[in-house]
Amino acid sequence: MKSRYLLGICALLFSGFVHATELTAVTEMLPPLNYEEQGVVTGYSTELLQAVLQTAGLSAPISILPWARAYQTAQTQPNTIIYSIVRTAEREPLFDWIGPISKRQIFLFKLRARKDVEVSTLSDARKYRIGAVREMAATQQLIKQGFNPEESLDLAPTDESNVKKLFLNRVDLIVALDWSAYFLAKQNGHSVTELEPVLLLDNSHAYYFGLNKQSDAALTGKLNQAFEQVRASGQMDKLKSKYVRD
Repeated sequence: MKSRYLLGICALLFSGFVHATELTAVTEMLPPLNYEEQGVVTGYSTELLQAVLQTAGLSAPISILPWARAYQTAQTQPNTIIYSIVRTAEREPLFDWIGPISKRQIFLFKLRARKDVEVSTLSDARKYRIGAVREMAATQQLIKQGFNPEESLDLAPTDESNVKKLFLNRVDLIVALDWSAYFLAKQNGHSVTELEPVLLLDNSHAYYFGLNKQSDAALTGKLNQAFEQVRASGQMDKLKSKYVRD
């Protein structure tokens, strides 16, 4: 009887500890996965995270930050979730991973009207000025492949900045997700037909939620269990049909 009483107390304390954990989430403007609309953070990944948190009996305020700042925050502050983040070999030991939440296709885009910009291989792209987001996985990959931030890469805090620079002819190419580039083109008053994907850079990775490695150990298991419940319920497919056109 006494042991059962103690087990019950421990369970209550554990439950209360998990619920009392101050969990926060950081993200960037990357529509339609995560973005702000009329002061509210929304998008496919945001709604998915909210469903996972609700299933887990947790909550977290969400802040939209420039990606480099969000990335630094998630690495240095325990109990912080970052999304939508690409799971790469370099990042593998930095976070606990929940997902995958979405597939990812990264292209080099140019303006269709720029007949002077001709790219069929990655080597061809070295001749041009390329807009890329700081700390973006695709940017890091280009740097590893010899693209110099001081010469060929024009680094910006957001994808929207790069799309605007492309239409102003301040860069010749941009690195972007396909549906994100099209979404942002429309948001800025342009037709998607004005964009031309010229080279697929990567479709080998996926997006995840990343949890700071120094977080409460109970959170990772709780969030992964909740994620699997949400996926099994069909909510992910409903959200994809709402936001993402594969």
